[in-house]
Amino acid sequence: MILRNPRSALVEIDSGPTPWTVAPLESTAGVAPASIVEGVPLSTVGGPPAVIALVFLSLVLATLLSVYLALRLYRGYRAGGGRAMLLLGIGLVLLTTVPMVLRLALSNVGSIEVVWQETIVTACQLLGLVVILGVIHGRR
Repeated sequence: MILRNPRSALVEIDSGPTPWTVAPLESTAGVAPASIVEGVPLSTVGGPPAVIALVFLSLVLATLLSVYLALRLYRGYRAGGGRAMLLLGIGLVLLTTVPMVLRLALSNVGSIEVVWQETIVTACQLLGLVVILGVIHGRR
């Protein structure tokens, strides 16, 4: 099987004992390697590699910001906030952080269909919203 990488020479995937062995067909001096991890071909789905990297970095940044927010709420709870502040933090984590991590983890599991991945993530977000609404509309 021969694949064409637009930025380098042709790449042949050997079907020998290790099916993911990548062997360049000609010299690629000064060109990015065809694989970041030895033995795994470089390919992206959904756009150019630069766009995919930007989306991934945005996901990481959003996850870090949501963890920071959750830590701030937890510190506020520990400093004398009530149970409502702790529940608000839990709800925000279920609404923001957990779905991002679930999307990343579940997208790398090939046996789970996309519709079930989104169902699990949406259920987590719904649970987070219910917890937050419980705090807002709780005891007055």
